[in-house]
Amino acid sequence: MTLTTWRGPSAGLVRPELWLLLWAAAWRLGATACPALCTCTGTTVDCHGTGLQAVPKNIPRNTERLELNGNKITRIHKDDFAGLKQLRVLQLMENQIGVVERGAFDDMKELERLRLNRNQLYALPELLFQNNQALSRLDLSENSIQAIPRKAFRGATDLKNLQLDKNQISCIEEGAFRALRGLEVLTLNNNSITTIPVSSFNHMPKLRTFRLHSNHLFCDCHLAWLSQWLRQRPTIGLFTQCSGPASLRGLNVAEVQKSEFSCPGQGEAAHVPSCTLSSGSCPAMCTCSNGIVDCRGKGLTAIPANLPETMTEIRLELNGIKSIPPGAFSPYRKLRRIDLSNNQISEIAPDAFQGLRSLNSLHTSSPRGQPGSYLAPATPSSKNELRDGTLCFYSDR
Repeated sequence: MTLTTWRGPSAGLVRPELWLLLWAAAWRLGATACPALCTCTGTTVDCHGTGLQAVPKNIPRNTERLELNGNKITRIHKDDFAGLKQLRVLQLMENQIGVVERGAFDDMKELERLRLNRNQLYALPELLFQNNQALSRLDLSENSIQAIPRKAFRGATDLKNLQLDKNQISCIEEGAFRALRGLEVLTLNNNSITTIPVSSFNHMPKLRTFRLHSNHLFCDCHLAWLSQWLRQRPTIGLFTQCSGPASLRGLNVAEVQKSEFSCPGQGEAAHVPSCTLSSGSCPAMCTCSNGIVDCRGKGLTAIPANLPETMTEIRLELNGIKSIPPGAFSPYRKLRRIDLSNNQISEIAPDAFQGLRSLNSLHTSSPRGQPGSYLAPATPSSKNELRDGTLCFYSDR
């Protein structure tokens, strides 16, 4: 192949080899440019506490440590970290993250440490960590997570430290921890757990720190296995206590005898309680009929997880709900009416109602009838108005 010269606008002759060098230099400069508001040192990009509302777009591809903590990020999109194949440490704690889209971490095959604590996560997508085989430490504490799906940690086979404390977990699907054979630290304390599938922790021979205290464990026949499991490991799981039934309330689970774990009237053949997250179900404290989920006056402090996907109306008034996180209702595409009136809501995320094309009525008045300062949902073909302390949402169709 013969290389010819190119005559530029200045009438000077520039050899193609030089243009190739200039192009390569420009490409390298783009690959290593530091995002605005951040500082870059070596392979570390520090953007913490800079007021960011979204993940910067021009993060250098050779970044190994990325600090985004202490910002105002509300959502992690699927392509936010695309191309960051060398990333080992990702700090996302102390933001306002309510949703992490599946696939967001897929390019990070070298990721070892991920901190997402102190955010507003209410759900964990299945297979979120399927490409993170090197992940050894994952902190999800102090969020609003309500359920652990069966495939939540599938793929994270090298995980050693998993922190799930101080959430609102009430449902753990069978097999959720099965692949975590190398786990050394597991914290589940300060949640709303009432029961746990049989043998959930039997595949963790290296477990040395385990916390399950401050939950709502109901010590019936389905939880007898946990007592034996704890007795065999007297140095972990300390202060794990029964919350019910009344006769066992306050007792350490490990000290309750097998004969005391009973299911009155049904014996050992009692139906094993379980939670299935595939298509949603009616929350235990609510009533569901004809597409209407009625959770009025149930003392709720957060939107229940795993609601029926086919519901058309949900009534959540007269509760203690304080905030609506991003994407809280997004999975429920058939919703036409949402009633959140008479709660303690002070914050509604801008995309809390994203994707609800059928929604035509949304009520969010406060207990005293005073309207809050809320950003109305942005959905196609819609209009909104505030009347008498109620945010009403109408569809043009």
